[in-house]
Amino acid sequence: MTWRPNQLSATARAISASRRTDIPALYAPWFQARLAAGWAEYIPAGPPRRCRVSLLPQDVLWFVLWTRWPQPFEAALDELMRRRFPVLCNLTLTGLGGTPVEPGSPPTDRALTAAHTMLDRLPLGAVQWRYDPVFLSERYDTGFHLSRFATLADSLAPRVDRVAISFVQPYGRRVAPDLRRYASEHGDSPTPAEDPRCLDLARGLQRLARERDLELVVCASETLRHALEARPAGCDQFGWAARAYPELAVIRAPRSRPTRPGCSCCAEVDIGVYDTCTLGCRYSYGSCDRATAKKRRARHDPSGSCLIP
Repeated sequence: MTWRPNQLSATARAISASRRTDIPALYAPWFQARLAAGWAEYIPAGPPRRCRVSLLPQDVLWFVLWTRWPQPFEAALDELMRRRFPVLCNLTLTGLGGTPVEPGSPPTDRALTAAHTMLDRLPLGAVQWRYDPVFLSERYDTGFHLSRFATLADSLAPRVDRVAISFVQPYGRRVAPDLRRYASEHGDSPTPAEDPRCLDLARGLQRLARERDLELVVCASETLRHALEARPAGCDQFGWAARAYPELAVIRAPRSRPTRPGCSCCAEVDIGVYDTCTLGCRYSYGSCDRATAKKRRARHDPSGSCLIP
């Protein structure tokens, strides 16, 4: 059964896989099994409970993938393409793979190779590059970021037309504790987003992006967006989906449902689970710390209906 816009049900929804964990990098076999079954269970915000969502073609507006390492997802992506699902991807590449900031992410050269394999499978505009969040610090200073950004942009720009940025935010109990541990272990810490050096760097990144015909957009920061006169990223947004897949223009746009201040995303169902990403990014709100994520991942059953039992 293949996806067709004129056969979508009235309750069809966008499916996120996933803001909460890197499903393409870590849980591709589970995703394939759920796609074959035609449904998955997920854990929504609020009181602990399980909900069921259909993954049948008539019930999915599009899939939006979030990943920094798409190589394990190749077979699953081929199946999505075979069924003609619209697929968007937020591809996170910061040049910090393999460093103490992103210890489980692949180094830049391997990440770029996997990225190009994905780009070859998807239509132009379906992938948004995320140089996000920007981890500006004494160790990873302005010069480091300008150099890494230029290298990544030179490789991606022929197939990617926009790049999203924001700066590290120490979100309460989910991010701040791990950033404190990182600072204690490495004598380094991210520059606060409101520091003028962040805006100076953002303007430098914007200049490099424009030189390569990339539009720089801003994720969930109204202050930075207005300072740069940039558009919001819209990491799961109908306008982006319809631009990459013009056939979506015939459907009614889903309602807006921001996930935090400055967000412009639409309503979606996220089939990921918090604290299951073992890549260990120290700024991640998806997993509080790597040790906890490893314990939760140990409970994962690739044949289960939910990412963890």
